[in-house]
Amino acid sequence: MHGTKGLKNSGKVFLEGGKFERDLTDIFNVELAALLSPLSRVTIGHDNRGLSTGWYCEKVVVYCPFTGIEQTFPCSKWLDEKEGDGLIERELYEMVSLRQKRQKKHPWSLWIWTSDLPSAGTDADISFQVYGEKGKSDEIRLDNKTDNFEQGQVDRFMVELADLGKLTKLRIWHEKRNPFGGWHLSKATLMKTLTKEKYTFPCERWLDTNEDDNEVVRELPATGELIAEPLPLIKYRVTVCTGTVGGSGTDASVFLNLIGDQGDTGDRELINCKNNVNKFEKGSLDEFLIEAVAIGQIRRVRIGHDGKGGGSAWFLDKVIVREEGQAEANAVEFPCNRWLARNEDDGQIVRELVPFAEGQRLYNTNYHIAVKTGDIPGGSSDSDVFVKLYGEKGDTSKMMLVVSANDLGNYFETGRVDIFTVETFDIGQINRLLIGHTNKGMRAGWFLDSVQILVPLHGKNYMFPSHRWLDEDEADGKTTVELYPSEILDVEQLINYEITVVTGDVVFAGTNAVVFIQIYGDKGKTEVITLGSRSNNFERNTTEIFKIEAKDVGKIFKIRIGHNGAGIGSGWFLETVDVKHLIMALVPKEKKKEDKKKKKKKKKEEDEDEEGGEEMQEVVLTYHFPCSRWLAGGEEDGELVVELLPEDAEEMEVNTYEVCVFTGDMMGAGSDANVYINIYGENGDTGERCLKNSDNINKFERGQEDVFIVTAVDLGPLKKLRIRHDNSESYSSWYLDRVEIVDTKEDTTYYFPCNRWLAVDEDDGQIARELVPVDEAFMRKDDDEGTSGTLGLEQKSMSTTYTLKIKTGEKKYAGTDANVFAILFGENDDTGIINLKACKNYKNKFEQGMINEFTVEAVDLGDLVKVRIGHDNSGGSPGWFLDWIDIEAPSQGQRMRFPCGRWLDKGEDDGATVRDLYPADLQTEFYTPFVPYEIKIYTTDVFGAGTDADVFIVLYGRKGLCTQQKHLCVNKRERRLCFERGAEDMFIVELEDIGDVIEKIRIGHDNSGTNPGWHLDRVEIRRQLRKGKGSETTIFPCERWLAKSEDDAHTYTVSVRTGDMYGAGTDANVFLTIYGDLGDTGERKLAKSENNKNKFERGEVDKFNIEAVDLGQVFKIRLRHDNSMIGADWYLDQVEVLDVETEEVYMFLCERWLSTKKEDKRIDRTFYVKGYEGERSSDPYSKMIAQAKLGVDKNANKKKKKKKAAVVEEGPIIPYHFTLSTGIERDASTTARVYVIIIGPNDVETDRLWLDLPEGKKSFTAGSMEHFVCYGTDVGEIKRVELGHNGVTPESCWLVDELSVAVPTKGIKYIFPCKCWLAKDRGDGLTARLFNVLDSSTINIIRKVVYSVTVATGDIQYAGTDTNIFLTVFGANGSTEEMLLPKNEDRFERGQEDTFTLEIDDIAPLKKIRVRIDGTGSRPDWFLDRILMRNLTTEEEYLFTYENWLSKTKGPKRTKVCELAAVVDDEEMVEKTTYIIQVQTSDVAGAGTDANVFLIVFGEYGDTGTLPLKESTNRNKFERKMKDVFRFPDMLSLGELSKVRVWHDNKGPAPGWHLEYIDVKDEALDNTFRFPCDRWLAKNEDDGQIMRELACANNDFVDLSDKTKYEIATTTANTDDASTTENVWILLEGRKARSKEFVLENKKKKFLSGATDTFEFSSKHVGEIASICVGHITKDGKKVKNEAFWHVMEVVVTEKELGNKYFFHCDAQIPLAAKKDQFQTFECYKSIESFASKVRNLVPVKYEIIVITGDVKAAGTDANVFITMYGVNGDSGKRHLRQKFRNLFERGRTDRFVLEMLDLGELLRVKVEHDGTSPNSGWYLECIEVTNTANSVTTIFHCGKWLHTAKADGQIQRVLYPRY
Repeated sequence: MHGTKGLKNSGKVFLEGGKFERDLTDIFNVELAALLSPLSRVTIGHDNRGLSTGWYCEKVVVYCPFTGIEQTFPCSKWLDEKEGDGLIERELYEMVSLRQKRQKKHPWSLWIWTSDLPSAGTDADISFQVYGEKGKSDEIRLDNKTDNFEQGQVDRFMVELADLGKLTKLRIWHEKRNPFGGWHLSKATLMKTLTKEKYTFPCERWLDTNEDDNEVVRELPATGELIAEPLPLIKYRVTVCTGTVGGSGTDASVFLNLIGDQGDTGDRELINCKNNVNKFEKGSLDEFLIEAVAIGQIRRVRIGHDGKGGGSAWFLDKVIVREEGQAEANAVEFPCNRWLARNEDDGQIVRELVPFAEGQRLYNTNYHIAVKTGDIPGGSSDSDVFVKLYGEKGDTSKMMLVVSANDLGNYFETGRVDIFTVETFDIGQINRLLIGHTNKGMRAGWFLDSVQILVPLHGKNYMFPSHRWLDEDEADGKTTVELYPSEILDVEQLINYEITVVTGDVVFAGTNAVVFIQIYGDKGKTEVITLGSRSNNFERNTTEIFKIEAKDVGKIFKIRIGHNGAGIGSGWFLETVDVKHLIMALVPKEKKKEDKKKKKKKKKEEDEDEEGGEEMQEVVLTYHFPCSRWLAGGEEDGELVVELLPEDAEEMEVNTYEVCVFTGDMMGAGSDANVYINIYGENGDTGERCLKNSDNINKFERGQEDVFIVTAVDLGPLKKLRIRHDNSESYSSWYLDRVEIVDTKEDTTYYFPCNRWLAVDEDDGQIARELVPVDEAFMRKDDDEGTSGTLGLEQKSMSTTYTLKIKTGEKKYAGTDANVFAILFGENDDTGIINLKACKNYKNKFEQGMINEFTVEAVDLGDLVKVRIGHDNSGGSPGWFLDWIDIEAPSQGQRMRFPCGRWLDKGEDDGATVRDLYPADLQTEFYTPFVPYEIKIYTTDVFGAGTDADVFIVLYGRKGLCTQQKHLCVNKRERRLCFERGAEDMFIVELEDIGDVIEKIRIGHDNSGTNPGWHLDRVEIRRQLRKGKGSETTIFPCERWLAKSEDDAHTYTVSVRTGDMYGAGTDANVFLTIYGDLGDTGERKLAKSENNKNKFERGEVDKFNIEAVDLGQVFKIRLRHDNSMIGADWYLDQVEVLDVETEEVYMFLCERWLSTKKEDKRIDRTFYVKGYEGERSSDPYSKMIAQAKLGVDKNANKKKKKKKAAVVEEGPIIPYHFTLSTGIERDASTTARVYVIIIGPNDVETDRLWLDLPEGKKSFTAGSMEHFVCYGTDVGEIKRVELGHNGVTPESCWLVDELSVAVPTKGIKYIFPCKCWLAKDRGDGLTARLFNVLDSSTINIIRKVVYSVTVATGDIQYAGTDTNIFLTVFGANGSTEEMLLPKNEDRFERGQEDTFTLEIDDIAPLKKIRVRIDGTGSRPDWFLDRILMRNLTTEEEYLFTYENWLSKTKGPKRTKVCELAAVVDDEEMVEKTTYIIQVQTSDVAGAGTDANVFLIVFGEYGDTGTLPLKESTNRNKFERKMKDVFRFPDMLSLGELSKVRVWHDNKGPAPGWHLEYIDVKDEALDNTFRFPCDRWLAKNEDDGQIMRELACANNDFVDLSDKTKYEIATTTANTDDASTTENVWILLEGRKARSKEFVLENKKKKFLSGATDTFEFSSKHVGEIASICVGHITKDGKKVKNEAFWHVMEVVVTEKELGNKYFFHCDAQIPLAAKKDQFQTFECYKSIESFASKVRNLVPVKYEIIVITGDVKAAGTDANVFITMYGVNGDSGKRHLRQKFRNLFERGRTDRFVLEMLDLGELLRVKVEHDGTSPNSGWYLECIEVTNTANSVTTIFHCGKWLHTAKADGQIQRVLYPRY
């Protein structure tokens, strides 16, 4: 183990006694003399002795208790001579992002002195626990090896203790209660190893059941130098009173723990009773003595039993505790008065008691612990599980989990969740927990998946992932584990209520029905809470106490209590109800108990001071609700529910409401179902009441009025009511006309109009409605006119419509037949039970993988906070796996996702059939809220005016804003009933808000049904004005037919021309939509052509007339066909739209295929009018940049900012490239949305960048590799990267293998090895992870600059293309590779200008470009007009003009490639020339060739591209001793030439060729360049290469051994005090030599602020300059008087002979000195090598290339492999890697090749590709090593990826960069 900075290490530590078996974890404790943590690295290895020595090491985890740091060092490699790289020792580096902070512990030495008495020794296991001023340690067991604790012996142990402050006491015990377990302990000593502080604990007593007081536990006070006065030992007399209820006594073993201000006594078994032989019998009082070190005031007593034995149930009355020797009056009483039994009360068998008679249950906090056992074979356990929680305010004792709250019968079964509730004192925020089992039972081993702890009183839910075995035979063999929370979620905070229910002493007073209660206060109401326990509740004359956790409602003003009337004799006589909860109040301070001795000395006055003063304390507040009445169907008023007021409430009283329900007068309006109502007022609501007793025998019949009485506490003015039925009978559909409610106290009537169905198969399918009251006048108005009121809009705008989408999981048997219900909870209210009966899209609901849609309307819920969903467990297979619920509320403009991902099934998970779901923040989408519109449609009263067709409407606002197309009828029945002759139909719809003015509407129908023709009279649209200013109605008169055969308005004549080429015509159905700035026509079928019977034939023009509203200026059309009939492919040439009224013609040049076989295989296209200038939105990049600038993100970027992130001025937006590899384990893939956040220094971060998969990809699949480009803020140097996803359910787990982040504009790429789960239920339970840049490997990639590129296609027939277009850019500083310009659906079409961004290598200034097409596609020819390139950072513009065809068949040139010179400010950057190339074949036998020869010339401005040497002066080319001359006119000059690359294709009978030299003459420069060769290009001669690179021979030879000139330019900073009047000196450090000091003399006012000064010096040549030293010196060596500085920004050094430039970024203050011994050194950050210098380096070099194929299944390939190497001096060209008679690139093999080429200089990257020709061509390339044999420099290019069309990202070429 190596310490930080590697200074210290541990030396070799042999890990002895480890198993090192497959899938096991070995744990070693290593003691070192030095503290090394945190470690910098770990070396691990083995000595390779013995059999099967190979070892696969997964990882090493090092935990240092002293610093509390746990570090993970991943290895995942073999240490085996025969596997992988054969190493048996490895250096491992930490993965910093996995580092954990654990609790710190300190090492102590413990000495135990056993007395020197006969048989003082013991063979029992000894345990101890230490207490200090800051808390207590865990219980620590000391194993008794054979010879420990023997008579007269001292045993030493090393123990680790947390920081406990000054130690106060030690408790030591053993468990042997047999005769030979006795032990006589003399003393114990503890010493802290580091500080040497020491404590002694004297004992000198027996721990033996037959000696002394027969106890085997002793408490010893600490003594020693640090302790002034040791604490006294005190005997506590404990009296345990068992109750007098039948069966009260117990035979189980009882234990007890006294908890005081200064610690506790630990659990003591109550065995030695002082007064009774048979303990804990009914009604008995048993006394025990407990000896302990004083624990101060006793606050709590924890008492319980082990539940063993037949009659273990125990009714405990109370416990009385007093110190021995104190008066009885000082005894403290702890009342209990409850069962400790598994099947009584709450089932707990351990209780914590407090010394208060009132509200004692309120003082305990409930911890709900959900323990999930893994779904792994053999994962279940029969052992007893215990848990211990550690919190800020203390820790609990070890609690056995024996009684579960969700009783699954058998605990800890595979895949199940057991929920346990433990009650204990408030320990504050939980920071860790200990969980384990006792390892007893047949199958004790247990796989613990996770633990969740819900603490409603704190409003927190803690997640503790575990996913590990607790089994002696698995993993690390531990059976207990400490877990730390992975996340702490906020949940609704609740408080404790204690509810006391007294059942009356009347005959038959008791009930077995389910009793519920709801509490109302001034801060709201609780949910409906069921009261019940495991005992038989609510029997005659009983008082029962229930503790519930519910919302804090503030001051309580009423409760409602009732029952459901189930069971026989369910009537119940309720006497009283008490509700208690704790509040903070001022109470007088308790008197201090004084020692009697001190009392006498005290003066009187002091005494009085003591008592005065109050303090805040928790006190119990009680509300008493008298009732004394029956809740029974046959007694009093027959009600089962009653509302009660607190005893002292004057202002409230009970009121009676008469509810009149009017059923509508239409067919089938009546209902037989049970109807429930809930009335809401300003003071609460009535709760849901069943409407049972009406004045009619048969309720809710057609046209009938039913009156009901509802008694409730006065609600104040009524706000709304909710009415529903349960759909229970066969005739349940109900048409409710209205409800009237009379408030009998105020004598006012409220009217609630409804006029809607409550039916599964009518209207929107809801069987619940929320109604709002209207004033009387409104109702009266109705009766006079006899028309229905137009209230709908106001009601709609007060209510919110929710669309619920419920997704059933994809698992087997996921569907359910049970009845599903939901409740939506908002901030203000909840909806009550909604039975999900009417699904909009499926008859059979909730089937596997299905998404069901439901509508719910509710009034004033506020924002949704949770959804409760459940089912009634009925039907054949009720178990249901619910995936998620989506709730969309258009009027609030949000869609929320409530993930579940769990079973609702009695036999799965935790057995719950009801769950509460909470919204997932990252999955919430926001948009502009919708508003309601009331649309009235009047059908004319003429013959045949009505229609059954599906009518739709679109509303248009100003500026072309329009709504979606809305169909007005929901189903066939409605279509039949609406739009009848002379009818008026009203619809209320929610649509997009288009502003206050509705300019026009489009209304139409789909022409379906028997008589679709429709005569529409007018449409009235009413919408509410903003800020409650009432409403406004707009009338749109129509008075015409909407029918195929009748009149219509504006006519457009559309002429469609089909192209004149083979197969252009179609027989498919064609559909057209025309868009204008005032709207669109909607989709119309082009059915009847005016002039052709057979439409759309080759070369024909078809005319169609379309009637529509006035569209204004037409700007685009959309055409599609349905691909029906044979020969559906269609080539559309152009479309003309003539507006008949205005006679305007709109031309659309289309020239595209609509075909599933051609081009991009689309049959649906959009075209813009000719000359259209507007926004087309074709470039995804510019969209992303725009979005990034706005910070737009559908998922509101509500990052819960933990730290206030540094506020940054929005930096520039730059591209980030991400590559994500998913692992290959089971369940590795995810469908969740993935995001990345990039974090720079000072927590500057980008927005959440969502990595959304391309169309057609559903998930990140296992083994795949995905690439993304995102635009985000430039955060500077990247420090951390957060990767996460928005999945919340167990299904959305994802195994990330690797993430790479490239920043092209900085030329850097980070590769993060992740190899971790992002999942709620895997790994450490997180779905987001921060990766530290320290964990990544960094690679330098090509630095890119973002250019905006505009490509203009000519306006000539058929100018557009769908071929592949490639672009290469050449600059003064190099050239790019060929880039494909993406077509993106509609780029490169006739007459279009397309703008998009490209990332181009940093090679500016640009000189020329080459454009090439490959001639593929359905339209291979392209007329390119011009290309404009703009550098987005410097705004430099380059224009490239061509104005010609790129085509094999069109235009004068018949070429597929063109070169264009850059034009800047009307000046061409390179000139035209003619190259004359002379090729001399040697005078050697067989020198000539018949092969085809090609050549590329390289020069200052790039290269010529491939020139085929075809047309020579000689008919037979390349014969022996011949010279061939080739002319290439109209070329762009390359300036000075550097090399040529020449090769042939090895065709013909004798392809071998011996070339002497090549001359290239540039006519414009009148200069000839000679390239000597004198080598073979032949497969079977020389080195077998048929490609050669030749360097230019006529560059002047510069002798660099002697002197050269250097120009030095300094730039002074632009601040006021930057300048200097003194001199400066500079020294150059070169790779070859160091220059002398050059003094830059300050003559004519040099070094002024902001100025650049130039100096020239001659010197010896120092080679490449690595750094410079800069000093600031006084003139003439004067002394420095007061300190002065020169602030230099930049120094540029130019070497004059070759023109190489070196840049030094300084930005430093150089202090003035008298001597040259003070200076600062700066490294070169950028150097530009001149062309002349590069040419000098071009000498032939042999490169050795070693290719290593990976050792994985099917890694080898039979395809042809090619390599291209790139260096600072250019590239090698694409070289084929081949060898004779050898099978290359096989699995795990290494292949070696030698290639000769001109020296490339420092290698920058290599490109490896294969041609994928053979059937098994997939290839897993491990790495490539390239060695330059001239200077023996080896560069390693790591790959470790597939080149495989079906694996990873499907690429068969990779660009590799060197790892440094």
